[in-house]
Amino acid sequence: MVKTTITLEDSLYRRLVKEALDRYGRTRSLSRLINEKLRSAEMLPKESAGDIERSFGCWAMKDKGARYVRKMRLQSEERLKRMSL
Repeated sequence: MVKTTITLEDSLYRRLVKEALDRYGRTRSLSRLINEKLRSAEMLPKESAGDIERSFGCWAMKDKGARYVRKMRLQSEERLKRMSL
């Protein structure tokens, strides 16, 4: 084990303290809670650069400006008509 000092935002610190109290009943278990969270974050699958590159641009808008707004309004009106509203 290594002892270290970190600087946390106040809101994050309060949430961690509350969770430590809820789980373990004391704030001295804050290190334990942080270690558990870091371990579980390490287990998450990492996105590869290739995944990010493939998804880049997927959400590009084909219509822009006034044309896009007209299209969205028309689609909305059609939905409302189908729903009889």
